[in-house]
Amino acid sequence: MLAILYLAGMVYFGDCLCRYFYRFKSIQQRYATAFLVGLLLSSIITYLGALAFARTAQPLIMGNLIFAGGLGLVAFKTLRRSPSNSDDTGARPAGNDNWDWLCLGLCFLFSCWLMWVTLDFPNGDFQFGFKSWSDFGANLSVSQSFVLGHNFPSTHPFFPGEPLRYHFLFWFQAANLAFLGMSLVSSVNFLSILSMLALVILVMTFSESLFASRAVGRIAATLFFFTSSSLSYIPFLRSQSSVSGAVTSILKATQFVNSGYPYRGEDWGALTVGIFANQRHLNSAIGILLIVLIFLVDCYKREATQLSESPDSNNIHRRGAENAEEAQRGKLKTLLSLCSEKIREALSSNRASLRGELGALLFSGALIGLLPYWNSAVFVAAFILLGSLWLFFPFRIYLLSLIGMAILVGLPQVLMLKTGNLAQTGQSLFHWGYTIPKPTLWLVMKYLAWTFGLKWLLIAVALWFLSNAHRRLFLALSVLVVVVFTLQLSTDVFNNHKLLNIWAIFATIYASYALWLIGKDGFLRAGLAVVLALAMSFGAILDLFPLQNDTVITIPHKNDRLTNWILQNTQPEDVFLTHSFLAHPILFAGRKVFLGYTLFAWTAGYNVGEREAVYKQMFKERNRDELVRLLKQNKIDYVGIDNDLKGNSLIKEFFDESVFQQNFQKVFEDTEHLHANLTIYKVPDQ
Repeated sequence: MLAILYLAGMVYFGDCLCRYFYRFKSIQQRYATAFLVGLLLSSIITYLGALAFARTAQPLIMGNLIFAGGLGLVAFKTLRRSPSNSDDTGARPAGNDNWDWLCLGLCFLFSCWLMWVTLDFPNGDFQFGFKSWSDFGANLSVSQSFVLGHNFPSTHPFFPGEPLRYHFLFWFQAANLAFLGMSLVSSVNFLSILSMLALVILVMTFSESLFASRAVGRIAATLFFFTSSSLSYIPFLRSQSSVSGAVTSILKATQFVNSGYPYRGEDWGALTVGIFANQRHLNSAIGILLIVLIFLVDCYKREATQLSESPDSNNIHRRGAENAEEAQRGKLKTLLSLCSEKIREALSSNRASLRGELGALLFSGALIGLLPYWNSAVFVAAFILLGSLWLFFPFRIYLLSLIGMAILVGLPQVLMLKTGNLAQTGQSLFHWGYTIPKPTLWLVMKYLAWTFGLKWLLIAVALWFLSNAHRRLFLALSVLVVVVFTLQLSTDVFNNHKLLNIWAIFATIYASYALWLIGKDGFLRAGLAVVLALAMSFGAILDLFPLQNDTVITIPHKNDRLTNWILQNTQPEDVFLTHSFLAHPILFAGRKVFLGYTLFAWTAGYNVGEREAVYKQMFKERNRDELVRLLKQNKIDYVGIDNDLKGNSLIKEFFDESVFQQNFQKVFEDTEHLHANLTIYKVPDQ
């Protein structure tokens, strides 16, 4: 009940704020915006409140009380004032609302399937697919460290002792809802489904605003789930001996369609819809970006309309007609001077109108600036896109206010999140070729052509028939692709794929316009548009089946003897020295391990090499007193030894469990053999 009340307050909080800054085309857009803004701001307020009371027994209680106070203050202020903006931006394009609701209803059902098929909680045990184990292993551990642990000040459960250098706020909010009464998986899935639905609504709204067509919005919303447009399905179909064999292979597929390229991550489904199911915080972050882009598109459209309809502009045309004969007599220079003066007056008037949006510009900049701890990749993408818009479009001084606010709010967070490994290794920011070894311009172009396939043709059709402003916008959006293949933005260059995911959404929107243009007149043309849509998205359809058929990983929790022992006999802040776990009951009980999954720790920017050296030193030590000193120095409370640890490549050559058996108290033993024969030893006080 408390979780539901919190969610209702969160949405109301977002709506109260957004109605003062934004105009809305539809009730769907209004509440999608309210949900995402409320989710972002409530998470930050609640977390900072809990962090401020880190020394209390239950910091989350104080965090929620502080958010409740902020909600009450906002509600009191808004009841005394009317919104500064109207609830809509004007008449929507012609269309039937029922079709909009039907489209969104289907998207909602698809989102429910996508989220629950990749993360479930049957019989009180965590269950997720093998393809998503690294994401959920790490992120659910973070959530549980807030729910069941005492992770204030916050550190990563895989790397305790250093600040949490990860965009974790979505997972904190899921933990907060679990603290308020939901199960953790239900809270993660509930937030994920609503975030994806809000994102789809904003894709629909952005498309409608950009192309003045509801039909384009519906097409783009539907194709959002099929943004992957690789041609990889062609060799796959050719390899099948018969139609029935192809159908059977598709229905039973457990692996994503092979791209044909041997590059890192090509078989991980990074450009499929699965990425939105595994990296749950990505949906809401892209939604925040779309909120800002929709606002900017509407601003530019209003300015263009006011400029064309302004009295000064009309006077220019009339004065031009009256003085046509004069111009013909050789006084063209005088007329041009007059026109120039009037145009300047019109532009000044429009800039004064845009100045009225200064509050909304600053608010939008603040939203972007708050993204680093929500999803740092989307923050980087937003910064790139805003810079591109500044280059390609007018009214730069006002867009600069938005960018300046984003920098002011976001830069301190970026500095705190700065990955240590980049600085330590002297790794260059410039990296040509993304994941392609020995890249050439031809190889990069070939890779992009194959990866996005028929979508390029549809984009070309759209750009041919669209205005110059639409072409410039697409060019600005496509700067993301250039960045992907020229810069390394994190420790692992593969993480650049998130920028490609974002660009693919915009590319799909332009492709949707082309499909609508092709199919809007006549049955045969509509059929052609359907065929083109299927040809573009067929690979994405095939990649849905591996999600359904994925191998399931189960982490016991509710009725697990190990979990119950940990919760009853250890403290929330306790640290374990164990194998480098990624998903384990110790982590899902909210405790931390001294050195978790090293690939994740490395990509998060931690100094893995230094910690591995200490890790090896502790297991190599044979002197009891020196071993206890090392363990205490690293704030380790328990040592967990199982079959996986014994086979750990870092220590297996010199590992000797007898050192712990003879000197430490055994406090838990996996007699049921459910956890790789785990034995836990308590570190003595001295």
